[in-house]
Amino acid sequence: MPKTKFKVSGGVIVQPLLMLDSSAYQNLSAKAVKLMCLMQRHWREDKAIDYGITQVTKSLKCSRSTASALFMELQDYGFIAIVDEADFYANKARSWRLTFRPFLNREPTHDWKHWPP
Repeated sequence: MPKTKFKVSGGVIVQPLLMLDSSAYQNLSAKAVKLMCLMQRHWREDKAIDYGITQVTKSLKCSRSTASALFMELQDYGFIAIVDEADFYANKARSWRLTFRPFLNREPTHDWKHWPP
């Protein structure tokens, strides 16, 4: 039987199984999981993810308060960490790193493994 090739146009998002099975991930809200997937689309090892509340409100069709709460949820559960604060006057969103991905030649910190605190 011939082997079927795994072809994916546009790329893939891979999640560590240990993370998916963790209590932190299992306790995330559905919208927080969606936000994490959206942020992964922008992940690069060499730069932070600039992703803000305005982008989330449009992508997930939610209020600004819900978008803010989703960022806080991912941060509290240890999946994202702030790299640089937002600057309202410069029209700059907060910058984030995914704790389960390498960043600036450093290994992932996997902060989600320490949830609950």
